[in-house]
Amino acid sequence: MKLISILVILLMSTNLLGQYGNDGGGTRIFYNIKEALQTPKKVFKLYLDHNELTQLPPTIVQFQNLKELQLGGNPDLDWDITLDLLAQLPNLEKLSLSENKIEKLPESITQLENLEELILVGNPNLDWELTFEFLTHLSQLKLLDIGNNRIKDLPPNIGNLGSLEKLLIWGNRMINLPPTIGNLRNLRELDLSNNQLRRLTSTVKKLQKLQKIYLWNNYLTELPSEIGQLSNLRMLNLGGNNLTTLPQSIRGLKNLQTLGLAYNNLLYLPKGFSGLFNLRSLDLEGNPNMNWLTLFLQPQRMNKLVVLNLINNRLIDLPPNIVGLKNLKTLDVKQNPEMNWESAFKQLSQIKPLQQLDVSNNDIQKLPSEIIHLSQLKYLHLGSNPNMDWKQAFFNIAKLKSLETLILSSNGLEKVDEEIKQLNNLKELELGNNPALHLDALFETLSLMDNLETLSLIDNNISSVSTAIGKLKNLKVLHFWMNDISLNSSEHTNLQNLLPQTSIIYMPRYL
Repeated sequence: MKLISILVILLMSTNLLGQYGNDGGGTRIFYNIKEALQTPKKVFKLYLDHNELTQLPPTIVQFQNLKELQLGGNPDLDWDITLDLLAQLPNLEKLSLSENKIEKLPESITQLENLEELILVGNPNLDWELTFEFLTHLSQLKLLDIGNNRIKDLPPNIGNLGSLEKLLIWGNRMINLPPTIGNLRNLRELDLSNNQLRRLTSTVKKLQKLQKIYLWNNYLTELPSEIGQLSNLRMLNLGGNNLTTLPQSIRGLKNLQTLGLAYNNLLYLPKGFSGLFNLRSLDLEGNPNMNWLTLFLQPQRMNKLVVLNLINNRLIDLPPNIVGLKNLKTLDVKQNPEMNWESAFKQLSQIKPLQQLDVSNNDIQKLPSEIIHLSQLKYLHLGSNPNMDWKQAFFNIAKLKSLETLILSSNGLEKVDEEIKQLNNLKELELGNNPALHLDALFETLSLMDNLETLSLIDNNISSVSTAIGKLKNLKVLHFWMNDISLNSSEHTNLQNLLPQTSIIYMPRYL
């Protein structure tokens, strides 16, 4: 966590040290009004977040081409004066007023006639009914983000914002939605995640243009049957609720491609589930009481499914019909330590297109030989299986000729068997948290693997670097943080000298 914080601070510092940057598409981003005033006609994006502003200078009206303005985290601004100034910017399309302790938006916001996106995150005392009344005058408004505002009751006049295509109400305290939500006929994306919803209003059936709906982390125990009428829905995330099943009408979601059901209380899936013939990704993580016999009753109808998540389900066997998923490419079954792996790999060996397999955290003791039949496997995660017979495992792994990424972290490894040299296509090898590794022998073995580009040795208690690492001439990236070499030490200098062409992603263990 400390590492992440430091990286974030470094990135922010880099951003703030320069007075401008770009958005990745070549558009210059200004962070300072004084700098922007030097070329006012070329100012399209102005980010003034967290600048402790008490007022905007009248000169801001010179930015007649300004399209995006961020004013988040400036709670001392006078919003009547501010919005009067912004009303003089005819091309303003995106406005962020997050975290400003605004209690009442001035009516002058109605003059922002070309505004398409408005972000009001983190203004919990805002008068929402009055706000929505003003926003009805913004006929171009397509995105409204009112997340993290402690909203309990959404005013019914939200339904008057008919131009909205994306409505984000995440992180509030809503128990119900007003039926008028169904009036937002142009809505394509609705984010209701992290609320306290007990039910979903049946009027959602009117949202015929809806393509994405996020409902994760609520208190839903059932879905209305009307949800099956959302024929254009492509993504439905229901993770972290209290669902025990889905309505039969779910089969009406003919265009659904991604379905998230992680961490519910699912007992079974309805027969109509097999009607989701466009489904590509299914997440069933954390549903240990599921009757897996009800899954994929007609697998031939789900031949577009390519991603399946079965993490943490206390599985003893894989669902019996999983072998019928003839196009499955990614399977994650980590944290199922009671699994009969001999039987599981016999099933998996029949899924010829499988390219990514995660069986980490499973206390596997013997890697079944059937794994060698996964001829298209490119990614294999075997981390946190410390009791495995690794000599036998490496013998089988070496036969996976298509393998490009192999993760063996947290396994108590002392050596990596020379059999690994047979993996001619291996590009990435992760060996983090294996502090007993004999590094000289490892580097000698890896030096013969011409395609190896990335090596991870994170958290291995490494305090000195053997010259043998210099044999990894083709290595492009070395992940080396959480070891015992300080950034300004001679050992760190040696490491850089031994691998002059390698990017060393490096952070010492102790900061």
